[in-house]
Amino acid sequence: MNVLIADDSAVSREHLSFFCRVQGLTPKLFERGQELWDWICIEGVDDCLILLDWVMPDIEGPELCRRIRKEYPSASSYILLVTARDSAEDLAEGLGAGADDYLTKPLSPVEVGARLSVGIRTLGILRNLHLANVQRLAAERFAGVGQLAAGAAHEINNPLGFIHSNLEFLQKHLPQTLGLLQRAVDPLESIERLRAERTPEDIIESIEDYTDLVSEMRGGVDRIRDIIRALQSFSTQQPQKRCDIDVKALLTRVLPPGASLTVSSEMALCAEEPALLAMLEELVNNAVWATREGGDIELLAYDKGDGVCLEVRDTGCGIPAENLDRVSDPFFTTKPIGSALGLGLSKAKAIVRTHGGNLSVFSDAAHSTRVICEFPQVI
Repeated sequence: MNVLIADDSAVSREHLSFFCRVQGLTPKLFERGQELWDWICIEGVDDCLILLDWVMPDIEGPELCRRIRKEYPSASSYILLVTARDSAEDLAEGLGAGADDYLTKPLSPVEVGARLSVGIRTLGILRNLHLANVQRLAAERFAGVGQLAAGAAHEINNPLGFIHSNLEFLQKHLPQTLGLLQRAVDPLESIERLRAERTPEDIIESIEDYTDLVSEMRGGVDRIRDIIRALQSFSTQQPQKRCDIDVKALLTRVLPPGASLTVSSEMALCAEEPALLAMLEELVNNAVWATREGGDIELLAYDKGDGVCLEVRDTGCGIPAENLDRVSDPFFTTKPIGSALGLGLSKAKAIVRTHGGNLSVFSDAAHSTRVICEFPQVI
């Protein structure tokens, strides 16, 4: 854990440093807010206990709080504002800027020690939560890899099965046909004897059968190639920098012709824009396919209080109840064989979960389907 103290008063810095050392902490000291901010821009603020003087000549404490919370929204940091200001309005302003607690000058050793203990304990809890979350994600990833591998093996085994069967058939029957053709061009061979063994029509039919078998095998190889490419795309998604995304503008980019858009209010998400765009494209493509014979599509965004919901709704063919629990499984699809690999919804679900959210599918097989992506306020 890093302990950071920023105060333009040498006396105050020494007092705060002393209180930290009493707690067994070794703080890093900064004379100016800008100096601390420069350090943060290089090192980050994860697992940091930060004590900020309110009034400093370049960047004041509340402004530093706002910058930290904006640029490092998911970092585990605990900020104490230190100031002589003690009105309720000042307290509200400091906490509203992003501070976790407040120390009022003149400093009381007992109070400072108690509030530092709260900060240390809070960071310990956040650290344990982060570790538990990492372990949970690793377990889910391991289970997901197993499920993905099982699905891939099943999908690849299907074309491999008929490719193997076709090759066995060709290995058994093709030499006989080729032998007859070789004998047919031999001037010493009797055409009548060849006709007695197999008619020309029979040979032509066999050649056509061989052509069909080769074409079928080519289709199987193409299918395996598509599966491998999809798996490569699925497994090589690299984390992107998260930024504030205008939700309405994002939904407008994927809105298909004739669809409607409903956004309850101005809202933004701090997320990976390429990933969210890919997720929405997958969901919209499914809705377009479901309404190919008629139906409407609506994209919605609304505030849920503790988070933001993005929803893709259609009144197309719907999903049978027996398939609802499987629609996000890798390689599961209700579309015609060869038209889809069944990775779209599982990919979308993985993107939502990477952002700390949840994807749910609701459907009435006869009427409509709703896919709801719930994101926490800070992701």
